[in-house]
Amino acid sequence: MDSLRQEKVQKFEEFVDRRLKPDLVHAIAERDKIFDQQKIFSDLRKNIENLEKNSVTSLRTLVNLGSEVYMQAEVPDTQHIFVDVGLGFHVEFTWSEALKFISLRKEKLERYMVFFN
Repeated sequence: MDSLRQEKVQKFEEFVDRRLKPDLVHAIAERDKIFDQQKIFSDLRKNIENLEKNSVTSLRTLVNLGSEVYMQAEVPDTQHIFVDVGLGFHVEFTWSEALKFISLRKEKLERYMVFFN
């Protein structure tokens, strides 16, 4: 009887190691991606709201070219911005259009988060 119990415990441990642990690692990675996207859209919303609040029409900024190498850039018209909508595509939006898109995207991300809670 005791050997049968040990065999069942061993099979269960193998199942946990083979199947459940990799699934957990994958789920955590997916959850972290969603958290990152939520932060990006939250930061974008704050930046757009600051631009609107301060009536910014042009902007000088630093752009990361990669490997922490920066270059000065001048944006003559801030009324339109490009937003990464996924799959490497960027869409030009007005501030109000971008805020609507961000709201829709955040709702979608929140629905995905239900699976992780």
